Amino acid sequence: MITEINSIKFIYKGEVKLDKVTEDKVQEYWKQLQQETDLLHEGKILIVSELIKNEENYIIELKQTSFSYFMYVKEKKVGDIRCMFSGAYILTSDGYVICVLNDYYENEMHFKTLNLVGGMADVGDIVAGDYSSQKCLKRELKEELGIELDEQNWNTQLKYLKSPSKSENPVGYPIGTIYEIKTAYTREQLQKLFEKQSHDKEVNNLVFFSKENYKEIYNYEHKKQYLSELFEMIFKNA
Repeated sequence: MITEINSIKFIYKGEVKLDKVTEDKVQEYWKQLQQETDLLHEGKILIVSELIKNEENYIIELKQTSFSYFMYVKEKKVGDIRCMFSGAYILTSDGYVICVLNDYYENEMHFKTLNLVGGMADVGDIVAGDYSSQKCLKRELKEELGIELDEQNWNTQLKYLKSPSKSENPVGYPIGTIYEIKTAYTREQLQKLFEKQSHDKEVNNLVFFSKENYKEIYNYEHKKQYLSELFEMIFKNA
């Protein structure tokens, strides 16, 4: 479910504590994953422990855990764990919306997935005891596209919250903030910038959509399931 929002409050609640039996199972599974793929990297990520909606805004409580524990719970389906992420779609000055194709690993399978720019929140996004979704977003843009956001060429605005609807299974469902980034660059200029800049190899290439062709998103076999809903919202008044 995609919801338009104006503001959101985050509360950091510290680290998830694992018992030794669980920790041993996590480490055993993580060793197995490392033998299967080189796309996964250990680190301290943030997960959503509570999502609260009041009359004024959303409140999200976050805890810290290891990426290996997240993968263990997700793949083995032994509990409920919801990662926090920050993502964005980019609007070029000539009317295109940008997504990315990146390498993805799930259920012991590798495939290229249509996705927003962005990624999981981690402990590096905690500033003075509070989580910063913008800091997470800026880090991911630098890693995936090699782009540094500046006020001259980029305008960033929080637009949506992605969360499970009543008809969707909330177990393991990622929750995240979605930003709209307007850039002074055209499609062609941004493509050249992407090719020129240094970035990680997880992102294979940029994918451009316009009001005329955005329905093509439905043809992608592998895409983040919420993208169709998001694109309908982006282009409904375009």
